[in-house]
Amino acid sequence: MVQQVKIGILGQEYTIHTKADKEYVERVAQHLASKCQEAQDRLRSSSLATIALLAALNITSDYLQKKEAYEQLVNQIESKQQKLSSVLSESL
Repeated sequence: MVQQVKIGILGQEYTIHTKADKEYVERVAQHLASKCQEAQDRLRSSSLATIALLAALNITSDYLQKKEAYEQLVNQIESKQQKLSSVLSESL
């Protein structure tokens, strides 16, 4: 079911229409608001579009770093799983 969730970012209020859980949308909005505030603090007198762009770049950078770390972890686990399977096969 689609619901409306009101969120606030940099003093602006937005209504989001979503099927997602309200608490999840609020967490996402809070994260975005925090990143926008960080960008605004660094840029001081920039436009909302510039602040939003910098926040989006920072969020994307964080995401890609975590994705790469996750992929490395998956590769390590797969490698260890293959070694373990090989050892088990040899012992049988």
